[in-house]
Amino acid sequence: MQTSSQLALWRSHFGREYTDRNDVAKPERIVSWQRLLDGIVPQRAVEVGCNVGWNLTYLKELGVKELYAVEPQPYAVEKARARNPEYNVLCGTGFDLPFKDGFADLAFTSGVLIHIAPNDVAKVMAEMYRVSRRYIVAIEYDWPTEEEIKYRGNGDSLWKRPHGAIWQSHYPALKLVRKLELAPSDGYDNCTAHLFEKVA
Repeated sequence: MQTSSQLALWRSHFGREYTDRNDVAKPERIVSWQRLLDGIVPQRAVEVGCNVGWNLTYLKELGVKELYAVEPQPYAVEKARARNPEYNVLCGTGFDLPFKDGFADLAFTSGVLIHIAPNDVAKVMAEMYRVSRRYIVAIEYDWPTEEEIKYRGNGDSLWKRPHGAIWQSHYPALKLVRKLELAPSDGYDNCTAHLFEKVA
């Protein structure tokens, strides 16, 4: 099982504080998801790094029936399961997703790839690509070049980068279906949302 200094940080008291600080409903994100998917309703979705499961709640509101996720922080897993026992939230990481190939119609991250080290991000993308049958969503801080940013005083824990371009450089057959720039009024901190479709 792969580990990293970033995972150690999120599993520490720092990660628990993050969970408590961000366990707040942002209903405007439902509208953002609706704009991004624009009529697409996956039957089954997998989130990599769900924290307490708010994105699962928003997708449930939009009609997604089967919701799965992995989350490395045990405290957040407990809270996600308590939020809705129907959510299939497992303690795990994006390095080794416990799902078969093509398991879900949609695999996605929201503010997770930014916390994965440059040498590791392709491994998580590969796992997401493997378990996705059709769609991939990345809602992340995009930037033309990769740049490390200190995160609450911690180095080696956050990178903004051209996530969409990286996805398509690794998987040229991915079709960009939609790209949205999301602002605080949309429930996000100036993120870019990419919706990709796997095509033959």
